Amino acid sequence: MNREHRKRIFTAILALPILIWFVLCSPLFFFTFFVLLIGGFATWEHARIWQLKQKSLLYLCLCLNILFLFFFASHRPLLGLVLTFFLLALFFIATYGRQPELTAHLPIVALSLLYPALLLGHAFCFLSLIKGRFLLLWTLFIVFASDTGAFYLGCRFGKHKLYPAVSPKKSWEGLFGGMASAFVLGLLSNSFLPTAHFKALFLAPFLTIIEQVGDFFESVIKRHAGLKDSGQILPGHGGLLDRIDGVLFALPFSYYIWQWWLK
Repeated sequence: MNREHRKRIFTAILALPILIWFVLCSPLFFFTFFVLLIGGFATWEHARIWQLKQKSLLYLCLCLNILFLFFFASHRPLLGLVLTFFLLALFFIATYGRQPELTAHLPIVALSLLYPALLLGHAFCFLSLIKGRFLLLWTLFIVFASDTGAFYLGCRFGKHKLYPAVSPKKSWEGLFGGMASAFVLGLLSNSFLPTAHFKALFLAPFLTIIEQVGDFFESVIKRHAGLKDSGQILPGHGGLLDRIDGVLFALPFSYYIWQWWLK
């Protein structure tokens, strides 16, 4: 086992108990604070990938994302989207007379409202479901199991590249290994879920495909920027956005499917 793998395992051992407590057991205030904190770090890294060096743009992205997530926590996401976009428009109107060059970054700042804020905000939506916190934790663990299975099985057996133009190391063998890992975890956990067993067994590998799209999306952005990692906050994993890129895409799909099943 090389040094990077040891760092990866050590980080997971330290982070998982904290994650479980915040998601499953923490009071609503701490849960909200935790999601806002994740959103803030992810937004900062996203801005770094796009090389937004102007402090005004960095703080704009950060404030708008946190405000949007706060409206998600208040169960008013559509109002939050409208208001944050309105504030974004006001900012660029106000700065155009003095710094017209900032307008070139308008699409990137607008994208930051969707990625990560709009996707991450669905973590709050789980709170409205039966066993919502457990289903949120289940979704996170399915993505983590899929990602871990794909990583290690891909390293061991990967021969057929999945999409080398975007991610040269990922393989079909890794993808199927991730789906198998998700299926096994779904099988082990299905007795704790508030729905028919076969549904969870279908959703688990499906989320593997969804989280792979999220992984590829971040890889496209990083490759365009010439970066390997979005940051260095998590030893062995890279940046926080590197760790949650698949989670961001899986959260809305998992929430809406569970909402449909639990009606």
